[in-house]
Amino acid sequence: MFGKFFKLVFLVLIIVAIVVAITPMNWYYRHIDKHLLPMKLEGISGTAVKGTADKLKYQLFDLGQVNWLLYPNGLNSIGGRVKLTGPEYGLIFELAQVKKNTLDFNAISGFVGWDLIKKYLQMNQRQLQGDFSFNLRQVRIDKQNGIKGASGNITLNNFQLVQPRKIDLGEIMIDFETQQQGMIVGTISSRSNVMNVSGALFLQPNRYKLNLDIMPNPGQYELEAAFRNVGNPRRGGGRRLNLAGFY
Repeated sequence: MFGKFFKLVFLVLIIVAIVVAITPMNWYYRHIDKHLLPMKLEGISGTAVKGTADKLKYQLFDLGQVNWLLYPNGLNSIGGRVKLTGPEYGLIFELAQVKKNTLDFNAISGFVGWDLIKKYLQMNQRQLQGDFSFNLRQVRIDKQNGIKGASGNITLNNFQLVQPRKIDLGEIMIDFETQQQGMIVGTISSRSNVMNVSGALFLQPNRYKLNLDIMPNPGQYELEAAFRNVGNPRRGGGRRLNLAGFY
């Protein structure tokens, strides 16, 4: 008796999964959108398994177009691939597991343009340009405690001073390593012929700390002017930036 009952339940679940997989998501999205808050989709096409949306909003942030391919991954989680595309970025998230309170990514890759983040930087924004490439692995995010694990790197490429004259500033790398659960260290280094950048970024539950030294080579007066608003003067030349706060 119970064996037949469980077989029936299993069959019903399979039928429900098939229906969800083939039913256009825009037919029923208005009935489930409140459960997805603070995320909101606009211009949906496709299904819950494979589809696109013209716009993904997270709270007040417009994250651009989103494409997804999702599949069940355990009794209460999903995996898959999500791609975000906007005017200044393109990011691919390889999902290992998504649960109610945690996000686990096998990889996060792609790029973010300078214009998207320059407003957060303490420097003359008009003088500099570049783009950030992401190559992160084993990223774990907890709803309550923030980022709990990450490895890989983020690289600032095509970094240039464009005013008053163009100078190639090389590359700046942040190499991430999870030293223990909830403690991530990003070691900052540079490959440049005109300056040296070094320091570390520490990530703990909902907290961060950044220590950064920027040292233009002797005679690089344009660089000294470009970075003069970053942090405080450093003994021996250059600038030192120390930041700490919550995220």
